[in-house]
Amino acid sequence: MSSQSIWFAYDPHWASTIRARLNEIDISDLWLIENVTSTQTPHIIPDKYLGNPIQQIITKKSSDNENSFDPLRGDHQTIESLNNFLQRQCWRSAVDWTTNYLLKYPNDYHIWFIRFACLIKLRLFQTIENEFETFGNLNSYNKLPFSLRLLHAELPIYMDSNHFHDGLDRLFRLLMITNTILSILPKDQTQLWHKRRLRILYSIANCYILMKRIDLIISIIENQIIKNENLEQQIELYLLIVRILLQTVDDYNAQRAFDRALNLLPSQENLPKEFLLTKELFSLFRNDLLTNKLIITLKNPIEINNHCVILLYMSKMKESLDLYEKLIRDKQENIHEAIIYNICTIYELESFRFTQKKHDLIDYISQYIGDGFSLTALKL
Repeated sequence: MSSQSIWFAYDPHWASTIRARLNEIDISDLWLIENVTSTQTPHIIPDKYLGNPIQQIITKKSSDNENSFDPLRGDHQTIESLNNFLQRQCWRSAVDWTTNYLLKYPNDYHIWFIRFACLIKLRLFQTIENEFETFGNLNSYNKLPFSLRLLHAELPIYMDSNHFHDGLDRLFRLLMITNTILSILPKDQTQLWHKRRLRILYSIANCYILMKRIDLIISIIENQIIKNENLEQQIELYLLIVRILLQTVDDYNAQRAFDRALNLLPSQENLPKEFLLTKELFSLFRNDLLTNKLIITLKNPIEINNHCVILLYMSKMKESLDLYEKLIRDKQENIHEAIIYNICTIYELESFRFTQKKHDLIDYISQYIGDGFSLTALKL
């Protein structure tokens, strides 16, 4: 089978099976339902509540701190409370909330997805695997959300490298079912499933990155560029190729992909931010730090983080640290694990008092972070 046909293969027998249900259900719920006599009711596997480990390391925390949530309290057992936990990245509180909820309503599949997504954030993969087993055959469910099917397919990839091929097998099965659904839909009704197909391809590409199969990743993306008539999406895909190739130290082909993206622009004056950010990545890769200039007004935390790294490589440690600290104090939303990790790394390089500085940092960020914040970012 050619590399192109792999990505667009479908099953005619499946097509006839799915077509028979086309007028019975909503297009978003279409799937290959296998002949299973009965479906299982998924259930929570009893375990201890996760609690909030952040509180254990906070030195100055009052009992009435507004960041302290008890998801088991009666007034927190509402959908609004769950949304609040998710907005504040309180993944542990959200998981504890879903435990109580799903014990009462085990067939709410959207809440199952939220639970599993939070458990992935917390890297509790075995818990997800065990609870997915209580579902039985996922293809026996009529209205299981596509996002839940995709998460189930991706799960082995999250676990460890020994399970990559299991994840790919699941993803390619999803891809073939999705291709089959697209083959029977009228053209004016395919937009949703084209987006879902692209999402599956991104997951396959992410797995190939972990497996260092760059040739297959580029094959996936280039096929998408050929099939895609939207110029903005073509540019986005070319810039994605650039980032992947820079990770593999392929400067020549990364520059070629960047030039192709440039040629798709109607004008090369006043380049969009994505192009300017990519230029900074080239500067980092080529160690072209002294000639690199701050070519944009830094607002995006990713852009600021990249510039801080450049300053650090230029031996401008104090400037880098000042910019990092300003970043998290100007806007609470910028308190991200990767940024905090970089700040703690500079503390260790910059001062013998790094332990005290870390504790001061904890006292500050504890006012804003949720209980899903990874303690490893603090390098304690």
